[in-house]
Amino acid sequence: MKKKLLLSAVVALTAGCLCGQSDKKFDVRDYEYAMGEKYFKLWNDDEQARIDRDIEKNRKADGVFDLQIPAGTEVKVEQTRHAFYFGAFFAMYDRFERKAENDAFNQLWIDLFNSATIPFYWGLSFEKEEGVFATARIDDMIAFCDAHQVRKHGHPIIWGSNVVVPKWVLEKFPAEARETEFFKKEYHEFSDAAKTRKNPTAYWCAMGDLTEGEFAAKYPDYVRYINEIYAKRIVDVCTMYGDKIDSWDVVNESVADSVAQPYYGDAPRLVPGGKVSKSIYGALPGDYVWRSFKMAEACLPASAWLNINDVIYGNPVDNYAAQIKNLLARGAKIDAIGCQMHIFKVPVTEKMASGEAYEQSPEMVRRALDKLSELPCKLHLSEITIMAPTDDARGEAIQAVLAYNLYRLWFSYPAMSGITWWNTVDHVSKAEDFASGILRRDMSKKPVYFALDDLINRQWKTNLTVKADADGKIAFRGFKGVYRLTWRDQTGKMQQKDVKVQ
Repeated sequence: MKKKLLLSAVVALTAGCLCGQSDKKFDVRDYEYAMGEKYFKLWNDDEQARIDRDIEKNRKADGVFDLQIPAGTEVKVEQTRHAFYFGAFFAMYDRFERKAENDAFNQLWIDLFNSATIPFYWGLSFEKEEGVFATARIDDMIAFCDAHQVRKHGHPIIWGSNVVVPKWVLEKFPAEARETEFFKKEYHEFSDAAKTRKNPTAYWCAMGDLTEGEFAAKYPDYVRYINEIYAKRIVDVCTMYGDKIDSWDVVNESVADSVAQPYYGDAPRLVPGGKVSKSIYGALPGDYVWRSFKMAEACLPASAWLNINDVIYGNPVDNYAAQIKNLLARGAKIDAIGCQMHIFKVPVTEKMASGEAYEQSPEMVRRALDKLSELPCKLHLSEITIMAPTDDARGEAIQAVLAYNLYRLWFSYPAMSGITWWNTVDHVSKAEDFASGILRRDMSKKPVYFALDDLINRQWKTNLTVKADADGKIAFRGFKGVYRLTWRDQTGKMQQKDVKVQ
């Protein structure tokens, strides 16, 4: 019955219902009034010309196709799919109260996106109770994606934060260790009343002054447990969905565990071959990042992309590059480097709009990406939050201009494989109540929607008509992706062929 309902929804969505709105063209000049003079000095004409050249060079290719048709035959060339991944976070699938709201959310993947990040949060949703797996929603998400040829990205397999680690795992932590003065002083319990984490890395203080070796010797049963339960988590996810998901964030936000922090003393937190890791999140399995990648590689199909994922804006990118280089040298399979950019603070957004936030300038963005692109991995702008600093026309104008120019720069970058927007609807996340969507809460389209639509569906999509040469071939230059060629043969019958430009 559920499959029939899903197919009915697909039919309705294909008909194009989105709250009766009519699309409009986007002109970035209509919104630039909200930006400061220094912003335009950073994103100047020379910079824009460079971006255009890089897009032409890195995102287009020449295609020659032998159709064996008479010379002069007109062939209509229509791009049907991008090779580049334009995606968004899919967690709100079927979560809105009204059908019209769910339809509007889903329509984004028909209109704009060809990739969806599907949540596999361990204790939040996937396995709240030990051994009880919530798979129905994930299965529905996958069915929708498959019906619309949407790439599926799983997020994440391992993330040590107690935001997602199940309560039934945390409760196994030795009671004796929880009674130490250090733990009581630094640990902040989850607040049900506030519905928020006061300290999302609680339990980081669990090991206190003990080294990883001392902790392993003192609590061998717990150390054995966490190594076994995290391994089981990897096997469970990969076994259930390994052949259904195209790519995975194998480990999320772990770079802080690869660098020294004075607060922890000189003891390393990730010891190769160690039994336990003194993570910023608490006691985690020994050498957990490397081991997670090795286990995932063994469990997943060879075709699946294995990604590492972390924040590059606001964190030293050198640390991230060094961590990945070390993992690769030790034999970890890492296909793509996830790069998060969440702008959660109004002052930062305002500074970006005024041109005062130099770290989001074209030069600094390229500097960060250049460092990571030295590694033999693709790049993925994996989690993007660009908020409107205010819920008014000026705030939405700032969001649209920032997104428009950043998307252009990211798309132009040679190592980039995709861009994933995070929350697509304003004010839907309890933990992150920001106007960071491309739809307002009433599901009406914001200027940033039209900015992305103009880029993805107009500027970066090739549609033209060409004529066959004397050898019956056609040639054109277009954005990389899938094309449908249509022409009328000598009998007057329409013919078509799907081809790839790559």
